[in-house]
Amino acid sequence: MTLPRRKGRVALKNLRYGVRSRAATVPAYLSFARLGEHRDEVLVDATAVVIDGFPRSANTFASVAFQTAQERPVRIAHNLHSAAHLTVAAMRGVPTLVLVREPTDAALSEAIREHPVSLRTVLAAYCRFYETVAPHVGSMIVGEFAGVTTDFGSIIVEMNRRFGTTFRPFEHTSESTELVFRLIDERERRPAVKAVDEYLAGKVSLDDVRAAYRDLEAKEVPSSLPEGSVPRPVMSRTELKEELRRDLEAAPLTSLRQRAERAYQRILDWRGTTEGSV
Repeated sequence: MTLPRRKGRVALKNLRYGVRSRAATVPAYLSFARLGEHRDEVLVDATAVVIDGFPRSANTFASVAFQTAQERPVRIAHNLHSAAHLTVAAMRGVPTLVLVREPTDAALSEAIREHPVSLRTVLAAYCRFYETVAPHVGSMIVGEFAGVTTDFGSIIVEMNRRFGTTFRPFEHTSESTELVFRLIDERERRPAVKAVDEYLAGKVSLDDVRAAYRDLEAKEVPSSLPEGSVPRPVMSRTELKEELRRDLEAAPLTSLRQRAERAYQRILDWRGTTEGSV
């Protein structure tokens, strides 16, 4: 009986993942998200900038890095992993950054995080996400994974040029990058503590976040990070990733993989544009 039960759980998780990815392409999804625990991450009238993309595309790094670069916290809508989040923001004229990562690496990383969701389900969700965004991408700034993680400042400069904003660019120094990763680690280690989330929502300062974690460290025994979920590179994932890569490159997924590549290229083709439609 163990095997049928496991298959049932796997099928249910695949179903839930697919349903959520479809729902997140519809604007009504934002109203639903505002009612849940991620309400501070959703676009509202006070939002200064929207930063979002398919999971594992440097979403958390970009949001945290953007905030740490500012003189004072601003309201960032982020990490909803919803195509509708981006399209609605673009239609409202809110400064919008769509994050994108090469589909093979994005799908592999997400499949590891969401195991046992299948590569087919994840890859289909990737296609759905960027095919929904593509008709609106001319009203956004595009941040490709490599650029976000190595030269994010230039993307913020482009955002300022495109939208007439005056956000401070992030500087990729060892100190600034270490701060970003430290905040990401703290956010993942203690998900019930919303200090970083409140910081990204513009509700508290960086000093407030540091004080909150100092208080916690004085009271708690530090817990280890869950390697499958932390949104930064972890070397121990490499072996599993290579096994999944072989599955992804096999013939049954060729058509879907090629569709994802077309969606990816369609987004990249709009980098640096300031107007137009797809």
